[in-house]
Amino acid sequence: MKKKWFVASLSLVMVLAFNSLLMAQDAIKIGIYADLSAGTAQWGTDAVKGAKLIIKEINASGGVLGKKIEPVIYDSKVSPTEGVKAYTRLVNEDRVPAVYGSLLSNMGLAVSPVAEKLKVPVVARCMDERVTTPDFKMEDPENPGRVNPYFFLLQPSSYQQSYLIGGYAIDELKMNTFAMLYTPSNSYSFMLAKGFEYYIKKRGKKMVGSFDFQAGDMDYKAQLTKIKALNPDGLYIPNYVPENANAAKQARELGLKTTFLGNNSWFEPMDKVAGPAADGAYFPLNISRDDPSLKVFIDKYKAEYNELPRLHSFSGWDDVGFIIEAIKKAKSADPQKVRDAMAATTKYEGVIGTINIDPKTHRPVGLKMSVLKFEGDQIKTVILKYYQKDF
Repeated sequence: MKKKWFVASLSLVMVLAFNSLLMAQDAIKIGIYADLSAGTAQWGTDAVKGAKLIIKEINASGGVLGKKIEPVIYDSKVSPTEGVKAYTRLVNEDRVPAVYGSLLSNMGLAVSPVAEKLKVPVVARCMDERVTTPDFKMEDPENPGRVNPYFFLLQPSSYQQSYLIGGYAIDELKMNTFAMLYTPSNSYSFMLAKGFEYYIKKRGKKMVGSFDFQAGDMDYKAQLTKIKALNPDGLYIPNYVPENANAAKQARELGLKTTFLGNNSWFEPMDKVAGPAADGAYFPLNISRDDPSLKVFIDKYKAEYNELPRLHSFSGWDDVGFIIEAIKKAKSADPQKVRDAMAATTKYEGVIGTINIDPKTHRPVGLKMSVLKFEGDQIKTVILKYYQKDF
């Protein structure tokens, strides 16, 4: 009994000391970790640029709780191990009240249990359902299982996004047969593929072939030759840009004429990497530059960086803005109070859309997406803010 009392007292002292330290700081620190030097460095760099831009604007208007916002940024080098190190350092050394990170699902899966242990919330873009709901079962997606209290996703998840492009292919493109090419070594690709397969079968359509490849493999001719023989209406290719581009090029070289269906990684720079091979492909995305509501942000970003924003430029702004909004609502930089404010968030108006957090999953609900298409050397919006009923 005395031991339990001692442990409880020690925990209380640590919390009070942590809160006192936060209040004594001249600025409120927000942690950020992202790949800034390895395979997905473009995404990480774009996210940091978006984050810095909103922090600059918030600070210019007086900051939050009477203090400036200070970003603390670490390079996670596209490594789950480095991601855990960065998150742990941000929590234990920098004493941040919240962290923006985990653009990659493999990294999110590594950081998620650590966040649950250290109890400092993470706002992320990793789409694997198991990051926010650790007991998620692929064969029973309607029952997500328990939620990780300290992890939040601010874009539609893998299953949600695969449902959307699957629904568009069935309802708008009138497709009935499908094949897919993915890698199980990337949890993002794996979960997109499993979600797509689940949805296609649920809608009563036929998956004629499911083909995978290993990490680092860039030659898919054997799989694509088999897919060509199956002649599906649609071929779903949900990987990162280099794999998607190689698959598209090799498929066309083999004479495969089926329509490509992609994931959100078919956006820029896929157009430059794949070139004409991507022509005619459809994919879902959180943004469309044809959306007039994005013009203010696009102009602001161009003025700051002299370039157009890409997908994660928008998410960097929205995700750090979500953290700042939670700090405002909590009226505190205490991690637990900030976490509670995040969990209760409804109608957060981000640049990309209105975010409502589902308390059962810590993922957004009712967040619409667009469907884009490669036409020649351009990416065009075919449906702006598409909302499929099962999505």
